[in-house]
Parts: sequence; structure tokens; C-alpha cells
Amino acid sequence: MNMSLENYDGLADQWEHMKNIRCNLELIIQDDDSMCKIFTSTFRGFACAWYNNLEPNSIEGFSDLSAKLVARFGINIPTKKSSTKLFGITQVENESTRTYLKRFNEEMLKVKRLKYVSLQA
Repeated sequence: MNMSLENYDGLADQWEHMKNIRCNLELIIQDDDSMCKIFTSTFRGFACAWYNNLEPNSIEGFSDLSAKLVARFGINIPTKKSSTKLFGITQVENESTRTYLKRFNEEMLKVKRLKYVSLQA
């Protein structure tokens, strides 16, 4: 099985990193200790420094490690985009329709819980 585990440096969204780790590891590992060890092996930079400064035996499991990571790096969670933000995306001068629609769709994918409306008669 090919697994891709990205590194986490403490600057990006830790929720996304934890979801990636869980999705990859829970398929093959049920042991909490092993999940913690593999999870922490992805830490780099600030996240690695933070982890190395924790008191020995201060982590009770993957959930505890995740909670402590969020408590420390929670400020780095990107703000959720609102659908009203989409109204401000306009086509700029000399921008092709294809490029504009690609840019609009990329922003639309960043909106959480976007409701799609069917325009039928």
C-alpha cells in the first residue's frame, strides 16, 4: 500500500494535517501508540521544536496529542470563506473568460457548506 504523509511545520492548518494522517493510518493501524509515533514523525520546524519540548510521558494518546497540537497551533487555522466572498470576484481587464471561471471555481471550492441552487423554471 502506498501512503503519502505530508510534513507539518506548525504554520499550516493542523486540522487538515490530522485528517490526512487519520485517513491514511486508520486503514492499516489500530494501535494508538503507533499512530502517535508516525504522526510526530511528520513534524518539522516549529511543530518539531514544540513536540521536543513537551514533558516526557505527557501525551496520553493520539486524541490528546491532536488536542495539544490544536491548542498550540490553532492560530494557524485559515479563516473559512463565506459564500458572500464570491460576489467580490470579478473578471479583470484582459482576463479571459476561461481564466476568470477557473479562478472563480477555485475560490468556490474553498467555501465551506456552499449551497447549490438549481436555476430551473
